[in-house]
Amino acid sequence: MVATSFSVLDANIRSSAEAATEFVDWYYPALNSGKSVVSGYINNNVRYKEAGHAPADICVNGIVVPTPDEWDSMLEKQRYTAITSKNTVHYIVESYDVHVINPDYRFAAPADLLPPTSGLESQRARENKRLEGVRIVMMLTVSGTVHFGTDAKDPVLKQHFNDVFILVPNWDVLSRAGSRATRRYLISSHTYRAY
Repeated sequence: MVATSFSVLDANIRSSAEAATEFVDWYYPALNSGKSVVSGYINNNVRYKEAGHAPADICVNGIVVPTPDEWDSMLEKQRYTAITSKNTVHYIVESYDVHVINPDYRFAAPADLLPPTSGLESQRARENKRLEGVRIVMMLTVSGTVHFGTDAKDPVLKQHFNDVFILVPNWDVLSRAGSRATRRYLISSHTYRAY
């Protein structure tokens, strides 16, 4: 077993918390405004495709959804229900929690995001400091309510929802130093349940 320094653990905790907030702040406003969320899934990432990564697995209320495009179509149908012909869906996030499940994910990672392989080269060691908390895979759980109707404050129907995402690094964004784009991590797995 390899000992992990507290600074690496702190970096992982900080990075995963930031990534979770950025993701939630992008995903749910996109749903509420009727925008596509397909770009947030691993399926369209060239680096992962070329490396042979499996497409994102999506399960909605116990039903497997084959692609993010089909999930997007389901969301579009949900917005225009028989209740009204207007934009009828509003997601309200009440809580979310994130846990790092792999602190050193390397699948399809560019060489400049991997730790040095030989010796303690001082420049590579300094560069490695910026890599702390970057190569992580995390599980993000989001809970809240989804409101159906023309007014989020007075919905016709209200349900609780729970989303569980497995997020993997978006190497295209993370390989650019200092990048703070909202999709620094991509959805590799997504389970949605409304009840």
